[in-house]
Amino acid sequence: MKKLFIAICVMFALTGCSTKEQTGLREALIAKFKDDQDLKDYKLDPASVADCVIDQISGTLPGFAGDPRREKFFEAYARFVNAKSSSEAEKTIADSQELFGSTQKARAAAISVTDHVMTCMGKAIESTGPQDGA
Repeated sequence: MKKLFIAICVMFALTGCSTKEQTGLREALIAKFKDDQDLKDYKLDPASVADCVIDQISGTLPGFAGDPRREKFFEAYARFVNAKSSSEAEKTIADSQELFGSTQKARAAAISVTDHVMTCMGKAIESTGPQDGA
C-alpha cells in the first residue's frame, strides 16, 4: 500500500513538472491562436488547440514528463512560435541546432509546429460537428 501511495505521489509531482515546463509554449500558442481567423470561424478554443499541439510535441521529445531536458525543448518550441520574421526564425533555428542535434533537425522541429497545429485544428473541427451554413 505504501508503494502505491509513493507511486501516485511521484506521478502527481511529474505531472506538475510537465505542466510547468510547458507553460511558455502554451502561452505562446494561445497568444498566436487568439487572432487566428480559422479558430474564430469554427469557434474553437485556443487553449484546447494549444494543449493538443503540446501533446503532439511531447510525444516527439526524448525522456519522460519531468525530465529536465524536456524543458529546454519546450523553450525552443516557444521561441519557434514567437518568431516574428524569417530572419528571427533562422536565428532561433541556429541557436537550437545543438539542442536538436543539427541545423536540419532544428529546422524540422520548427516546421513540425505547423504540422501539429494543422492536425490539432483538424481534430478540433471534426469534434465540433457540422457548422451552420456548411
